[in-house]
Amino acid sequence: MNALKTNPQFIGWAQAFFSVLVLWGINNVALGYSAQVLHANYLVYTCSTFVSCAFCLLLIGGKGPLVKETLRSIDTWAFGLIMLIGYVLTLTLFSYVSSTEGSLLQRISLFFSVFLSWVFLGRSPTKGQLIGVLLVLSGIAFVCQDLPEKNRGIIYLLMFLEGLCLTGRMFIAEIHRPHNHAMTLERDPRAKARVVGFIMFVISTFFLMITALLAVLQTFEPFFSENNILPTLESFTHTPSIVAGLVAGVLLLAPLRLIEFSSTATIKTENFLAIAALSSVATYFWEWMLQPITGMSLKSFTEGDLIAGSIITFGCFIAAASKIKKKSVRTTWEDALRYAAQDIEGIQDSREILANTLEHFSGDVGKSAKALGVEVVVLEALLNDKDKVLAFKADIFKNVARNYRRKVAMSDALTGLANRAGFMTALKGAAYESEIYSVLYIDLDKFKPVNDTYGHDAGDYVLKGVATRLSTMFNTRALATRLGGDEFCVLLLDATKEEAATHVEAIQAELAKPFEFSGKVITIGASVGIATYPEDSKSPEELLTLADESMFSDKKVR
Repeated sequence: MNALKTNPQFIGWAQAFFSVLVLWGINNVALGYSAQVLHANYLVYTCSTFVSCAFCLLLIGGKGPLVKETLRSIDTWAFGLIMLIGYVLTLTLFSYVSSTEGSLLQRISLFFSVFLSWVFLGRSPTKGQLIGVLLVLSGIAFVCQDLPEKNRGIIYLLMFLEGLCLTGRMFIAEIHRPHNHAMTLERDPRAKARVVGFIMFVISTFFLMITALLAVLQTFEPFFSENNILPTLESFTHTPSIVAGLVAGVLLLAPLRLIEFSSTATIKTENFLAIAALSSVATYFWEWMLQPITGMSLKSFTEGDLIAGSIITFGCFIAAASKIKKKSVRTTWEDALRYAAQDIEGIQDSREILANTLEHFSGDVGKSAKALGVEVVVLEALLNDKDKVLAFKADIFKNVARNYRRKVAMSDALTGLANRAGFMTALKGAAYESEIYSVLYIDLDKFKPVNDTYGHDAGDYVLKGVATRLSTMFNTRALATRLGGDEFCVLLLDATKEEAATHVEAIQAELAKPFEFSGKVITIGASVGIATYPEDSKSPEELLTLADESMFSDKKVR
């Protein structure tokens, strides 16, 4: 049972169900209560929730790495832009259809998520997912029969665009690079909240600016005199709207956003959106539960809405259940391996990858399986294959080989940074990406006494800490590496020598901060050398040598 609770997939599914069945449902009730009882403006209420959500997550996240990386990441800005566009499309869609019809039409996002994950991410849909998608499309077609004929064209367009936006937003949450990096920082558990907090800070800032601009225009030059969605300046003084939004942002939206990023990264977008179909059921349940408090009447459903909702919900449930069942059943080696007695080359390649990966991780099968992206039972089957007749299946081998190159062949086993081979490959290709780039060669000062005094475990701890600090200091146009021993390098694309020099003091100051190991305080220093392409040399090997020589000059001065 304990193993089940610590399984990332189990946690991801549990988070998704909790998010949709509890937080999502209550959030919808809170939104309805604010609009119907408090008479809050929808956009002002949303601004308030976004701001308080961002503030809450930033308080939880505190100071730490990944701030600059998050703000500079194209993923952050793409997520924010798509989310804002999605809000506009949702508001417009709900102005043509009822809330019930709109929530059902939004389920087309399941079709988009399964289709796009198959086309662009190579995830083959299960039979359950395909059946679920067909049922969802059938339910949506049932809803469309009752739509007013004169508005069907615009409703169809809004439905498709809103579904694409919702799917795109979830996919970006799944692959968001700074957040995925934060998920790997086991010693910084608040990093995920920090990253999502800054994402929401970007979104809330722009949403507030746009809403305020609309309020000014609507106050002095109203262009929709009968519109009750667009706010006026007076709407921003409505205390119940602001207070309700602040409370909902902290108690509901903050955990919702955290789960949205973490869960989609674990169970994948299409599965999260399948579970999201239960939001209408959850909303109805919480409306009934909270009716004595809110005083709101329950939603009324037409017979058509009830039939369509049942079909769509059942379809999404089948799609999600098929993946849950697949993940809950222990993977057998047959899922990833094939009998290949006649394919000697395939067998040799599979065994060579396995052997090198195990050596890379000092025989740790668990770490090896995680690096290659397969289950432990698969590697155990290869290890126990005395007759040497098993090999990775073709589609599995493609992913395994990619992971092997990135996480083993070109990765440093201790720190997880690129190793010398990976760094030289990047250095040789840098000229094709940037007309000018610089190399920072870093050698640790006072590191040898660490091993001599405190032991190699302390030395390894410091090297890992140096790697973490370096990797979080630079944006995506940089690559940090451990060349070996206590020598590190950073490749800075699009950086002149003068621009690279501005990082030297920051690196030295960051690495001079104490490391705490088993109650002991360890301090080191760093000498840094710089070489720039093409100013100093056009040869990658010579560039590294010149940066090394520059570092020694700095070490002599220090």
